[in-house]
Amino acid sequence: MRTRKVTIKDIATEAGVSVSLVSFVMTNRAGGKDVYRVNKETAQRILEVAERLRYQPNNAARTLRSGKTRTIGVIVSDISNKFFADIARCIEDLAYKHKYTVLFGSTDENPRKLENLMTVFFNRGIDGLIIVPCEGADQAIRRVAQQEIPIVLLDREVEGAELSSVVLNNCKAGIRITESLVDRGYTHIEMVSYSMSLSNIREREEGYRRCMALAGLEERIRIHHLHHDRLEQIDPVVRDARARGVEAFVFATNTLALTGLTAIHRNGWHVPQDFALACFDSNETFDIYGTAVACVRQPIEQFGREALELLIRHIEHRDQPPSPARIVLTPEIVEQGDIAASEPSSASDRAAPIPV
Repeated sequence: MRTRKVTIKDIATEAGVSVSLVSFVMTNRAGGKDVYRVNKETAQRILEVAERLRYQPNNAARTLRSGKTRTIGVIVSDISNKFFADIARCIEDLAYKHKYTVLFGSTDENPRKLENLMTVFFNRGIDGLIIVPCEGADQAIRRVAQQEIPIVLLDREVEGAELSSVVLNNCKAGIRITESLVDRGYTHIEMVSYSMSLSNIREREEGYRRCMALAGLEERIRIHHLHHDRLEQIDPVVRDARARGVEAFVFATNTLALTGLTAIHRNGWHVPQDFALACFDSNETFDIYGTAVACVRQPIEQFGREALELLIRHIEHRDQPPSPARIVLTPEIVEQGDIAASEPSSASDRAAPIPV
């Protein structure tokens, strides 16, 4: 349930002082001036009440009678990641057509950085936020949403939060990308994922498990979890997999696929001769290496368009916000090169077809 935004009138009532005094204290505090000229104890009480009530000043609203700045914030996990960079560019282009300016930020999967970015954007008077949640930031996102600022979640979701979201059908994508390997006779398929409780990652893992189970390969289900900032751990994973006769990998993200591909070549092996690969999103590096890769193509433009349109809808109906909407996009499987060029070592050990 949303709660209304805390105002200086609320602080004045709680502290037992006038609204003008609260305004003076908060304004001078924001400007770095000495607020204790009026009365040290009173000023301190006002500041303590403001902190306890989680007061967030909207600087832009002070100068705009409408309370709108036609500015939105977009917070992604890594703006240098091609997937998020392409979506950000799409949002920016579409926002311009709607006469909105976009502020961008990256969290690097750090919940404290996300919370700080939300606070900074909020204080600049943005009209709404598009956020890619990171692990550990659920409560911070809920707190900002309770300040009646429109929020749309992108790519990932916050469990139990009544917020609009635009996501991929990640479970279906996980099934189909694994299926692309099973259909070619690979039976010893393992997955490389992140040690994160992110909704999209867990759903992709579930898709892998379901596909393997449907193919009768339950005993060979294995997911390797790597920490997002310790990807060098991929080398022992690849070497161990080679020793155990693993034929193919499903990588949960594009970054993991590139890291795995590099490790495979660094150890003197090749794709698809030694390992077949399936992953999310394509990359020019795959072509440089001359590899055969099956990948999930995510609808970048639709991600950006749906997220922005949802946010604008919430902004324009802020007084009577529409019910949260969940938009689920359909993945597309694309095969690059001829992944069937290298057959599994044992033709008799093929998996059974997967029912559709």
